[in-house]
Amino acid sequence: MAARSILEPLEICFSDLQLMSSHSPQLSPAELSRIESLTAAVMQALGPSGPGLLVITGVPRAPGLRRDLLPLARKIALLGRKDRARVLKDHSLGSDVPLKNPNRNVSSCALQLTYSQNLNSQLSSTTLKSAVENHYSGEGYPVNDCFDNLDVEFKNLGTTFKELGLCMMELGIQLAEVCDRAIGYTELKQSIIDGSAKGRLIHYHSAIDNIILKETNTRKKEFKRKTQQAENGIFPSNRCTMQRYPKERISKSISNLWQQWHYDYGIFTVLTSPLFMVSCQAEDCSHISCCQQSSSPDAHAYLQLFDIKKNIIYFVRSPPESFIVQVGEAADILTRGKLCSTLHSVSRPTDIQNLSRETFVVFLQPAWDKVLSSSEFPCLDETSNQDAPELMQEILEKIPPLSIRYKKEMTFAEFSRETTKQYYSSSGTHK
Repeated sequence: MAARSILEPLEICFSDLQLMSSHSPQLSPAELSRIESLTAAVMQALGPSGPGLLVITGVPRAPGLRRDLLPLARKIALLGRKDRARVLKDHSLGSDVPLKNPNRNVSSCALQLTYSQNLNSQLSSTTLKSAVENHYSGEGYPVNDCFDNLDVEFKNLGTTFKELGLCMMELGIQLAEVCDRAIGYTELKQSIIDGSAKGRLIHYHSAIDNIILKETNTRKKEFKRKTQQAENGIFPSNRCTMQRYPKERISKSISNLWQQWHYDYGIFTVLTSPLFMVSCQAEDCSHISCCQQSSSPDAHAYLQLFDIKKNIIYFVRSPPESFIVQVGEAADILTRGKLCSTLHSVSRPTDIQNLSRETFVVFLQPAWDKVLSSSEFPCLDETSNQDAPELMQEILEKIPPLSIRYKKEMTFAEFSRETTKQYYSSSGTHK
């Protein structure tokens, strides 16, 4: 069996990230030495001997945007189909998961971001401060309101989504600048600038959420009135979710992963630290939306990393309002292995049936026509280790090897298409 440990990643303060990525000639020798040491620590964390991720703290004003945005993930997921479609359309958002499936573990809405949007938005400190003051209440949106006024409930969804997404994109660009300098490379930052980013607001369903969605779907025709109430966030009975759905029944619907093991295939993935929501257990609870924010039950983010060399599964711990940056396979290829992508999944606590997880993720990708040239890159097939322990083999059997997804001189579009096919097609490992 693989050991399981808590990983506390390298933490970089935003102000230090700015110093590392700038060309300031005014640093004192002592400060310059400190920044050089921090840069070496960054490269170790993101390189072959590190976990392939780090944490950025102290990002100005971003915590307020996070606190406003994340509670909306669950509300959107549990809206009725027509209401959800209208909300997404009103804010120019789409979805990249099949929301008609009531058995899904994840719901998300998405938006493409580009560096030109970042320039046009002029995200100065003054602009961000004004944006936050216009819609940040200090405590985030109330999490126990009914879905009876969509225009008010989701008034700032699109604005907050884009503002936070562009802020996180800038974090990735600055980190790419640090990496380019450290390895004498010039493509990483420019590849992000020339490419695009996808922002995803993600709700990881509690077991109760899944049962609610399933019952809503199966009873749609027979119980139109009750289903309409559920779609509007109202239970057809006056009992809370924990009373309505017995523990034995809920337990049957739980798997131990919210998201299967995989590698991200872009350059960087930037994530907010997650927000956890617990459904109300009061006797008089009558609303699907009645829930409250919660700290992590196990004091970590439920993001799991698999260190293949050490055969250890790590649970990542991050400060509540920090940002996690992970290396993707495109960065691995472009830097010829000097940055190392990480195998990861999202676990779920199977003994807590009313816990959901909310997060916001920005995937930074090169342009679709970017050629992933890597004549020196060692494409190792890590699944070929027949002496690996059983748990490692079980996990790696679900990972299509890089050697069959990547061919030299592939464009990013070709690599993306082949990776998606190997993971999610009818013959894929995650079908």
